[in-house]
Amino acid sequence: MVIKLTEEIETNDDESSKLWFYDKKNIIDCFPNLVGFSENKIKLRVKNFFFLNKALEYEITSFVGGGYIEHKFKNEDSFATLLITFNKNRKIISLSLSYSGKFERQMSKILEEMMKNLKRKYLEQKTVNKKDETISSKLSSLSFVAKLVSTSKLIYSDKLDTGKIDITPFIEDILHKFSQYPIIYISGFNEENTFRLLFVNGELKGVYIKISDKEFYSEEELLKLKGLFHVSVYANLLKTSMVT
Repeated sequence: MVIKLTEEIETNDDESSKLWFYDKKNIIDCFPNLVGFSENKIKLRVKNFFFLNKALEYEITSFVGGGYIEHKFKNEDSFATLLITFNKNRKIISLSLSYSGKFERQMSKILEEMMKNLKRKYLEQKTVNKKDETISSKLSSLSFVAKLVSTSKLIYSDKLDTGKIDITPFIEDILHKFSQYPIIYISGFNEENTFRLLFVNGELKGVYIKISDKEFYSEEELLKLKGLFHVSVYANLLKTSMVT
């Protein structure tokens, strides 16, 4: 017997939804009876016989495609697949979960609750997000940056000494060199200062700068950055409209 569960969610923000559903932490957080987890594994408690409990451990693998995200959960005795598809025309997110293997009766209840939690938590975080929140303010959030990086690939890393090289032409050179990528995220840091920049089609969409514990959100502050910076450049892999 194969367990199959489905849910649908209305959405007006296809690409930020992809970021949320791609983050395995959000998926893991929706499982009831969770007794342990790491980045790529979860451990669930199920009742075996009578009042005895058994821990089931699953390895997680994830894949992102153009219009879907897939999370697979596998151990020696069972296999589950969570498929999230994004329909831009209907503005619908479709959740489809299938399970086969041992402990079907116990896992059926766990997965039913997990699907309900997934829909609820997604809608809750959409409500909590401020409508007037800017990309610059989002770049101040480590969780947002982590999600951005998790759906990107590192295309360049180097050190920048602002005493020898001006930061503005340095960034312009990076944008020119990697102009084939529509979305580029640049981050730099040293012991006292941090900067994060997000570009879409060569246009600056978000700025976050931290200088000696003071935060700024304007590109003019880039000229105040001094010292040796570790710089990383990422190309986002999703066709995203979240920053336009």
